[in-house]
Formats: sequence, C-alpha cells, structure tokens
Amino acid sequence: MIDYTYTQATEFGEAMIQLFDIVTLLRSPEGCPWDRKQTNKSVATNLLDETYEYIDALQENDKHGASEEIGDVLLNIMLLLEMHKEHEDFDIVGSINAVCEKLIRRHPHVFSTEKADDSDQVADLWNKIKIEVEGKKAAPDDFFSRIPKTLPPLEMANEIQKKIKRVGFDWPEKQGVIDKIKEELDEVIEADSAIERIEEDVELELGDLLFSVVNYARYLHISPSVALHRSNQKMRRRFNALQDICLKRGILLEKENFEIMDSIWDEVKELESNTK
Repeated sequence: MIDYTYTQATEFGEAMIQLFDIVTLLRSPEGCPWDRKQTNKSVATNLLDETYEYIDALQENDKHGASEEIGDVLLNIMLLLEMHKEHEDFDIVGSINAVCEKLIRRHPHVFSTEKADDSDQVADLWNKIKIEVEGKKAAPDDFFSRIPKTLPPLEMANEIQKKIKRVGFDWPEKQGVIDKIKEELDEVIEADSAIERIEEDVELELGDLLFSVVNYARYLHISPSVALHRSNQKMRRRFNALQDICLKRGILLEKENFEIMDSIWDEVKELESNTK
C-alpha cells in the first residue's frame, strides 16, 4: 500500500504535476501490477482508442464526456513520458523544451517578421523550415521516407497525397477528383465481372478506388479516418435501433426477413432525421 493523500488542484501546472506523480506511483514497485506491465506500444494503442472516444464525445456535443476523455488522453501521454523516464531513453523535460522551441521556430509569422496570410502559406512556410532549417529531407531514393511506415492505410494514403500536393502534383479542380473516383469504380466493376475473374486484380482496383476516395476527403479537408469512424458509429447506432424494433415485433434477424428489416431500416433513418 502506498500512503498518498489526493488534493484537488486549483491551477493547471499543479494538476499536471499531480497526474504525473500518480502515474509514477502506479508504475513503481509498490504500485499496480497492470500499470507496471504496460509497454510503450500498449499505451500508444490505448492513446489512439482514447483519442477516438474523445472525438465521439465532441461529435455528440457531450462536454462532460469530452472532459473525461481528454483526461484519459493526458493519462496515457503521462504514462508514456514516465516509461521513457524510467528507461532513461531521453530527458522528458528536454523533449517538452524541444517541442516549444520547434513551435516558435516554425511560426516565424507569429514570433518573427515572416508573413503568412492564410493556412496554405503557413503550410508552405512550415515545410520550408522543416527542410531548409531542420534538414528533415526525404531519402534520395524514397520521396515518402518521412511518412511513418506504421500509419494505418487510410492515413498513409492521406499523407502520401498531401506530400505530392506540396510539389504541385494534384488535381487543379475538385471535379477531376470526382471523375477519378467514377473511373476507378468502373474499373473495379470491370475487374469483378470479367469472364476470367482474377481476385488480385479486383483487390488492386478496389484499392485504387479507396485511394481516390481518400484523395477526395483530403481535397475537402476532412480526415478519412474520422469520417469512416463516424459512419461506423452511425451504422452501429442505427442497426441497434433496428434490432430493438425487431425484438419488440417478434421479427428474427435473418436473411429471409430482409425486406421487412429494410423497411424498418427506413423507419429508423426517418426517426433519426426527425429527432435532429
């Protein structure tokens, strides 16, 4: 047992220090077996999960939920900092100092005399500093070497497209992106309906279609991962409502009742639309 007395903090700095102190105690030999067992990778995965839960709360305009979830995000960040401190990987204060210095260095339009009147000019300035001042250049044989290899496929596609946009390889108008999606969809259908259908060809064409849709999301300044996450949540919500109605009406969830379920699905959509 650890002798610890919790007192509610009244200032931001005090609260952050207290959270880090509690995390340190949990990771100590006298602390929690579960917390001691965690690794950088497991905590980083939890951080992603908590971030999506925070996004859910934002989408639902749940301020109490957002407050709780952003606390969980901070908890996982503190856990990661404590782990690096334990392993003496680097100075965590130095890491925070470095990001402060980087923010000032990459915002000369705020902290110095450079000019940037819109977000595109800011992005150009940011990337120029990364390359010319910080020396963060792509490998000579891999234009995309600065993109993390562990990114999920949707985010990887998004980052690839953003990088090639910076050198001008991009559709000049939105319609070009839309036409490309239609073209790729036609190619998927063609590959799928071929007399000698080849599974790998269908898979590749489907990948091209998804890549084009991600490109459209980038063009609209929308995160494809967040957009898909919202659609997943919507499907879960609506199908759970459909299931509830079917249970109340004694309708089995099976393919023989598809037409009935499809009709109920329309009911659920209309009810959801009327309650917005």
